[in-house]
Amino acid sequence: MSRTTSLVIAVVAFVVAGVALGLVVWSVTDGSSRFARDLPEGERIFRFGLDAEGNPIPRSGGMMMRTSCAGCHGADGRGRSTAMFVSPDITYENLTDPAGMLEPDGSRGDTFTDPQIRRAVTEGLDAEGEPLSWPMPQWRLSDEQWSALLAYLKSL
Repeated sequence: MSRTTSLVIAVVAFVVAGVALGLVVWSVTDGSSRFARDLPEGERIFRFGLDAEGNPIPRSGGMMMRTSCAGCHGADGRGRSTAMFVSPDITYENLTDPAGMLEPDGSRGDTFTDPQIRRAVTEGLDAEGEPLSWPMPQWRLSDEQWSALLAYLKSL
């Protein structure tokens, strides 16, 4: 391969990488918030952790990187495994199962009520009032935001 051909390939690869990086940055920042504003409130909160103006919803504790419910529990809410933790299935059907929530390890946990689900999301406490695993943040949701998020969880 000639030196000119190698240089052209390198420049094209550099441009493609730059465009890809730009798209990732755009989608993670302003792009996702623009897209998210078009979603119903509960879905926007679940998928992106953003309020109606596209701003991150305040939270404390847990993993402090910018994420959302879907970032840890998956877009379908059925849980995910990462190198650092395994997140549970938070679909409403699983959380409120009379037999107890099916845990990632196959065991059965507590059955959650709507107020207990809210407490888990906003205070980081399980159905018995014990702290949830360390990655779970405590989201500061208004009553309206909570109602919208709960309605979306019920739709998963």
